Amino acid sequence: MANNAISFEEKLQKVIDIEEIRTLMSKYCHGIDKKDEATFMSIWADDGVYELPRGQTSGIEGIRQLVHKVWREVPKCHHHITNPLIDVDGDQASAKTDVIYYRQTDDGVLQLLSGTYAFEYVKRSGVWKTKRLKFTSFETISPVFKENIQG
Repeated sequence: MANNAISFEEKLQKVIDIEEIRTLMSKYCHGIDKKDEATFMSIWADDGVYELPRGQTSGIEGIRQLVHKVWREVPKCHHHITNPLIDVDGDQASAKTDVIYYRQTDDGVLQLLSGTYAFEYVKRSGVWKTKRLKFTSFETISPVFKENIQG
């Protein structure tokens, strides 16, 4: 019978890896919502790929250009990532999450949207980075009515 048990140290490292990946997810949301370029860009691998309905790009400068396009076209947004399923395999990981986000487009339209993020991560020199992020929208878009917004 093969011994497939993993050591306490391996279990602990997996938990640490998962928490570091969750932090990257949070930095993505905080960075894009607050237009914090330094935080947003800090999550990406040099050869990262970013796929959105507004465009697909790769590499640090391409990602920077795409997020600036998003900020121009969607001046206000607030993301909530939920239900993360994270699978770590050595120095690579993948994750899927649901996302709900509120946005105001450049023409003033307020919307509540939802979808799925598919992530790929890579650990280089001991640091986790986002290798790929792909957003897939659900089929529904709900309007947010101005009379329900405070402030």
